[in-house]
Amino acid sequence: MPLCTITTNLPDEKLSDTFLKETSALIAKLLDKDEKHVQVTLFCNVRTISSGSLEPCMTFYLSSFERFRPGDNNRKYGDEIGKFLAEKTGLPDSSIDVGFPPQ
Repeated sequence: MPLCTITTNLPDEKLSDTFLKETSALIAKLLDKDEKHVQVTLFCNVRTISSGSLEPCMTFYLSSFERFRPGDNNRKYGDEIGKFLAEKTGLPDSSIDVGFPPQ
């Protein structure tokens, strides 16, 4: 079951339920999983400092059992997810961190 956690200092009203639905659909497509098994949790208005700056930023963590290993397609996934997030939020790439914690 893919589990995604998104943390941002953007206000809640900036990211709609449509954003959550589109994120869930993207994860299902990228991982070739049925979307009914995808969970996305969004935390907005989180006081965050990144790279010494209080500017708007986002952290995206995605885990899926035995999916992400060093040397696999993590960069491909990260690039596509980062592009999607930048497009949907208006944040620059440099303000978005995408990670795949080992499981």
